[in-house]
Amino acid sequence: MDKTLEFTLLLDFYGELLTEKQREIMGAYYLYDLSLAEISEQQDVSRQAVHDIIKRTEKKLIGFEGKLKLVEIHLNNRGGEGHGV
Repeated sequence: MDKTLEFTLLLDFYGELLTEKQREIMGAYYLYDLSLAEISEQQDVSRQAVHDIIKRTEKKLIGFEGKLKLVEIHLNNRGGEGHGV
């Protein structure tokens, strides 16, 4: 599965478990395809801080899916698409 699609699905299912800042940054990066520089300017933080938040939040979302399997169940119910989220 494409990484952007994977994290878009993970955000749909687990976004409410993130902080507001994490949701904003992940949404800007994955949903609106903004660059790290654009997000850092928008959020008034360094580019490195944006990168770190994205990487930490990706791990968190993968961890949620590893425990809860909501995306996997959803995709399986739709006809077996997308194993390996």
